[in-house]
Amino acid sequence: MSLKNAMKRKSSTTETSVTNSGTNSATNSESDKAPTNSGVNKYLHHPEQGLALFAQLIANISNNSLAETQVSQTLAQIKYLIEHDFLALAKTDDNTLSASAYVQLQQLAQQLGELVAFPHLEKYYTIAVGGSFSAGKSRFLNSVLGCPSLLPTDTTPTTSIPTYISQGEVNNINALNFYRKKTAIDEEALKAICHAFNDKFSVTFSHLLQLISVERESFKYPDLVFLDTPGYSKADNVGTQSSAAANNNEQAVNVEQNSDENIAREHLTRADYLIWLVDQQNGTVPQHDIEFIQGLALSQPVLVVISKADKKIPSEIEKIINAAKVSLDRADIDYLDVIAYSARKDEEYSATKKVLSNLLNQVSEGKSGSTVLWQLNTIFNNYINSYKTKYHELSLTNGTLKELAFDESVSDDKKVHLNDIRQKTKGELEALTKQQKTATKIHQQLSEKIENLCSQVGVKTTLKPSAVALKSMRKKHHGGQSKTNSNGQFYSFKALIQGDSTQLASIADLTTISGTIAKTGAVGVHININKTFDIIIMKQRIKEQLGQDIELAKTFNVGQQVNVQFVDKKNATITIELAG
Repeated sequence: MSLKNAMKRKSSTTETSVTNSGTNSATNSESDKAPTNSGVNKYLHHPEQGLALFAQLIANISNNSLAETQVSQTLAQIKYLIEHDFLALAKTDDNTLSASAYVQLQQLAQQLGELVAFPHLEKYYTIAVGGSFSAGKSRFLNSVLGCPSLLPTDTTPTTSIPTYISQGEVNNINALNFYRKKTAIDEEALKAICHAFNDKFSVTFSHLLQLISVERESFKYPDLVFLDTPGYSKADNVGTQSSAAANNNEQAVNVEQNSDENIAREHLTRADYLIWLVDQQNGTVPQHDIEFIQGLALSQPVLVVISKADKKIPSEIEKIINAAKVSLDRADIDYLDVIAYSARKDEEYSATKKVLSNLLNQVSEGKSGSTVLWQLNTIFNNYINSYKTKYHELSLTNGTLKELAFDESVSDDKKVHLNDIRQKTKGELEALTKQQKTATKIHQQLSEKIENLCSQVGVKTTLKPSAVALKSMRKKHHGGQSKTNSNGQFYSFKALIQGDSTQLASIADLTTISGTIAKTGAVGVHININKTFDIIIMKQRIKEQLGQDIELAKTFNVGQQVNVQFVDKKNATITIELAG
């Protein structure tokens, strides 16, 4: 049943009931005057207002100011460059990174849409609060931020929407839909669309709205942004799947569950820090929580919080904390600490009772700028390097063919064949050169548009992100997933080649060569693939990426396997997995 029909049915039922009680449909005017403190939510109690809210939230048009129109135009131009120009190139070239680069550019475009809608969120680090359904995330945030009614807590497992909370010039609540339209809403609307709307009208907003932003003039942590995420698991995950199957809804439930899980993962992956809540009734960190955390490939240690601690006596809470630490250690998850918390009492259960506040105070610092340009450069640098590697491979092949063509031992018939192959190779080299020029042009155009967009909305950018931002962005480029079952992060470094590069002609594929770390020294990290080459990641380049206080000998293990991509005769890209 459509939303409109469902509401008509609800509205008809309401009007019939009202008429039978001796009143008439004119009571609609009275509904607008219903007091907000009566416990009656106007969007739920009056279907016509619920329908109006729904229509407003999903609309794709708005009365924009001239400045907003210019921003929208710039955003549209960026999307066109990605969806038209880059996609046309990706469909016709032989670049092995075409598909992944296109996906990353689409993700960047979505991030730019959120940046335009809520530029203030780019100024500070984000603390995400994650956990399974009914772990108490909203109550926890309300308590920590000192605002008991800030977020709705009467949750249902189907309607949660990622909600960002931060300081603002005025008290505001705004919803951003997937058309990138921002709509101002009130607290009653927030409560309706987040939780109760589905029960009343069988409609959910979780896949219609990208996010909600709540701004407060008075905010306990003005230099932080907090994120309340959907529960990644449903009630069905905790043991009620049989009831869904009984109602022949199992497939629909699974689709919904997977969708909410993806929404939670996407937003948690973007956060700079993570606080993970576990309901005390679990007794430890459940295995499905552990698997979900491992899949996030965290860039910072997670703080695990046992929620609803007031429901247990202190000795039992201590046992749960210890059991949780054992579970996390076994799973090799890097965690800051495990504490317990009671939102009802606003109380932390730990040795110092200050673990949470210390963390929040420690990370309360503004960002050096948005990393969107850095992300764009990373995508295109990798993409263009792939062209260079292919060009280098074909050049080496062409050189070998030329040598064979002048070899007197080769028959004339074979020389003709070799010359044909050389001509084909030359054509491929020319095509690669054109494709690389096109990619470079698209990169330049996107850079100009993104820089202009950020300037229009007052967001400064940086090409030298902090260590925290670097790890977070690198995590995004790998899709929030580690390439192995370990908790390491993959880092790519530019390296210099020393040695006889003509020997590269004997290597069939210059993009995926296995090497090992031979040694670390004053110059940098030395990579070995055979005795012919010495590949060096310069120390200064490592420090630029990992921080000036990095100790090479403690970070890079001699004998560790790495991936080597030869870009040209003098340069290579080294991909290494380092401890998270």
